[in-house]
Amino acid sequence: ERSMQGAVLATGFGLVAVIGIAGGVTSSYYPGIMLLFLGMPVLLPLTARQSSWVVGVLFASFAALPLFGAEVAAREYMIHLFFPGAAALECIASSALLDRLRFQDHERRAEITRARDQLAVLDQAKTRFAANVHHELRTPLTLMLAPLEGIRAGDYGPVDPTLERTMRTMHVNGQRLLKLINNLLDLAKLESEQFEIRRAPLHLGVLIENVVEGAVPMAERKEIALRTEGLEALPGVCADGDALEKILVNLLGNALKFTDAGGVITVGTRPADGGIDVYVRDTGIGLVPAELGRVFDRFAQVDSSATRQHEGTGIGLSLTQELVGLHGGRIWAESQGLGHGATMSFFLPFGESDAEEEGPVLTTGDGAALQMGGAIAAVESELGLEEPGHSRAADGRYVELDRSAQRWEERQGEADAGAASGSHTDLRPQILVTDDNPDMRDLISFILGREFRVRTARDGREALDLLQDFEPDLIVSDIMMPEMSGTELCEAVKGDERLRDIPVMLVSSKAESEMKIEGLELGADDYVTKPFHPRELLVRARSHASLRRARRELGERNAELERTLHELQMAEAQLVKSERLAAVGELAAGIAHEVNNPVNYSLNAVRAMAGAVGELREIALDAASLDWGNAAELREQGDALRQKIEIAGAQELATTIGELSAIASDGLDRTHRLVRELR
Repeated sequence: ERSMQGAVLATGFGLVAVIGIAGGVTSSYYPGIMLLFLGMPVLLPLTARQSSWVVGVLFASFAALPLFGAEVAAREYMIHLFFPGAAALECIASSALLDRLRFQDHERRAEITRARDQLAVLDQAKTRFAANVHHELRTPLTLMLAPLEGIRAGDYGPVDPTLERTMRTMHVNGQRLLKLINNLLDLAKLESEQFEIRRAPLHLGVLIENVVEGAVPMAERKEIALRTEGLEALPGVCADGDALEKILVNLLGNALKFTDAGGVITVGTRPADGGIDVYVRDTGIGLVPAELGRVFDRFAQVDSSATRQHEGTGIGLSLTQELVGLHGGRIWAESQGLGHGATMSFFLPFGESDAEEEGPVLTTGDGAALQMGGAIAAVESELGLEEPGHSRAADGRYVELDRSAQRWEERQGEADAGAASGSHTDLRPQILVTDDNPDMRDLISFILGREFRVRTARDGREALDLLQDFEPDLIVSDIMMPEMSGTELCEAVKGDERLRDIPVMLVSSKAESEMKIEGLELGADDYVTKPFHPRELLVRARSHASLRRARRELGERNAELERTLHELQMAEAQLVKSERLAAVGELAAGIAHEVNNPVNYSLNAVRAMAGAVGELREIALDAASLDWGNAAELREQGDALRQKIEIAGAQELATTIGELSAIASDGLDRTHRLVRELR
């Protein structure tokens, strides 16, 4: 603000100086000061007080010009002061008014910001509420649908036909409710901009064929011909496979709903500029041209009368439009009128693959087929086309699960028969089931209890306490629990050196990728979404328990191999030690032989030399005892000594001693050399 005021003062003083040089207050340039006063409040955000002192200083400078220049008549002076003075007053008044308007605008902006923040908080609360409601609705749905599917599949024994019809009605309506919940959740994500698509290269023709193939049984039961066209040699596209499945299933289900027996539904593609047009054409009841623009509106129903023939919420096509829009495409409806069928088309751009991320969660194997199967089953239930006695267990996506279960049951029956004839020890794998909902806990325990020994816990904390006493072959845990959630339990198990090898299967109502990614990043081995099929849960649990036991047996065998290897190493070390001792013995024997020979003949030479030295010693003693003072005795003693020397052979004795000394010396030298070499 001070810099703006300084700039205005500098400009004003410049104008005053120019006016003073050009002739003073009567100069033709004096309107410049008026323009400065009038432009200040518009161009600069100054308050009335700031404008007052700036204008006052400049006006006073202008009024004082006659003091520094030519004199001016009083009348003319007053006239030239009047207009700048009026402009100065107008400047102050305008600054006050604009400052007030700016303050009011600031208050309104602050109110808008607060309202926006409040709306954002409310929107987040609404999103959390929708997610929580979705979770809470999925749990009771699982408790209803899973037992119903098990009963209808014959898992609990034969079912009376009358009861089967009642349970079929319950199952159909449960599936419809599940579809409605999923659609509402998707819409809530779209509204909160949390619904994200992940484009990846895919074969559009294969995707369409899979969806159509899943809908063929429904079309056959309704006596509708289902065809495809234009699926050959399609160019590659980058799109979200799950979102495209939802789009196609919604459009195809809508066509099946409004097409009577004997009709034809065609699903095909045609090339378009920058992408591909995909269409679903039917020969159904058609649409009034005036209603073509409303069919994709949220909650819109073309037939909203009390006598409408087809039920619906008006969510499916709206959701389809939103999903197409996320791909950058568009969707439209065409019809020649009532009775002439309708064509639902959408444009799908080629697109580009999104940045590589962690990768889809649980899409290995037939993960996508499972999701599509669930959507097809929901459409089938909504159209009321499920055959009596038919259940989800008979769907194509459960064929392999059924076969696996049957093979396991046969093997289990043989094992039980063998166990009955022998030991009564229960050798079945152990499973720990953790869920805060008693009904869900009992349901999962009942499903798994036919093949496993089941222990239960009410939350993660209790489960962790139980794990201190035993190690199960599998942990099946819900995610949202008090005290300790399923993800926290998984993290604790995988962080424990003793428990980290135990597989963990998370079961939750939340199917968002973020939840799956979080669980799998913490080390979870599987993720099952509610509602689940009982046999699917059983087969998954069986697979993980079998892998756990196989890993345990492999670990035991590895430990046994390590023990055997250690024993072999010890035996090898003992053998090496024995060989070393044998070598040392041989070396000692060789040394003894090599040392014994020179020592032996050295000792013999020393013994022989000792006898010769004894005789020479006697001769030396006799010579030392000669009486050198008596010549006569000396002669006699000398003769006796000479005779003794001759008898003893002193010369020969000296020679013998020399030879024996050489022999002993040679033996000792050899011994000394051998010892030095051994060192």
